[in-house]
Amino acid sequence: MSSGIGAWGGSGTCYPIFSDFCTCIFDKPLELCEPYRKDYLECLHNVKEYKSQSSENYHKGGEERINKVREAIKRAQEYDPKKGKSE
Repeated sequence: MSSGIGAWGGSGTCYPIFSDFCTCIFDKPLELCEPYRKDYLECLHNVKEYKSQSSENYHKGGEERINKVREAIKRAQEYDPKKGKSE
């Protein structure tokens, strides 16, 4: 909700995006704020998510996606940052 208060207290799910949208409207012309508006509406209604879930290719390749995510997690855990390392 635009009040910033969620249904069970705390911050609402879409409030940070709504806040960015409002800030943009006050600072810039409305035409430049279209990406913020689209993000806010997507957060409220999840249209893109529902479209992708209803596509026939959504459930194909599930194992492949899971393996890619697992590999990425493994690489992130094994990553050794080089900058700021004391020698």
